[in-house]
Amino acid sequence: MSEFATISGLMPNLDKSHIFFGNVSREAKLRIVNLLNIQEGTLPVRYLGIPLIASKLTHMDCKVLVDKLMKRTSWLCNSLSFGGRLQLLASVLFSIQVFCCSTFVLPVAVTKECDSILRSFLWHGVGYSKKGGKVAWRKVCCPKDVGGLGIKDFRAWNHAAIMKIGLDICRIKESVWTKWCNVVLLKDYNFWAAPIT
Repeated sequence: MSEFATISGLMPNLDKSHIFFGNVSREAKLRIVNLLNIQEGTLPVRYLGIPLIASKLTHMDCKVLVDKLMKRTSWLCNSLSFGGRLQLLASVLFSIQVFCCSTFVLPVAVTKECDSILRSFLWHGVGYSKKGGKVAWRKVCCPKDVGGLGIKDFRAWNHAAIMKIGLDICRIKESVWTKWCNVVLLKDYNFWAAPIT
């Protein structure tokens, strides 16, 4: 740890730090924990609001995102016109999910629920309603120049954001993360031919 602090100039807070292991014997874990004087953590854990898990993301893992959208729609809807709700949806509400969408492929149920919350907010001024909209949501999500309102479809946005990560890996973008992916995960394969593990 002292070497890390010397090289990086950062001092880790050992009281707030945890160490996570994968495929390590119990004896080795105990030696490392005692040597570093850091507690062993358990998954899942949240980091920067994102769940760090060792399995596929589930609907329950994304509950925080859905709850944030619901909470925000409840205090934004007081006495707003349709234009005001449209502007808030496009700027404030949609921006809530950008980081999460650009980190994980969200479950279909989550993207549908989030679209439903946004749709209800736009048409009815509430976070969730069983009532239908005045225009089909797929038409609302079209660009303005073809008659839509320019709102982004949640699922399409999620796929586009994830594909950007794939593009960065393919281009071997100048970053430690993409270099690590190419060396450790892809090894001698290209991005499209790499075996799925």
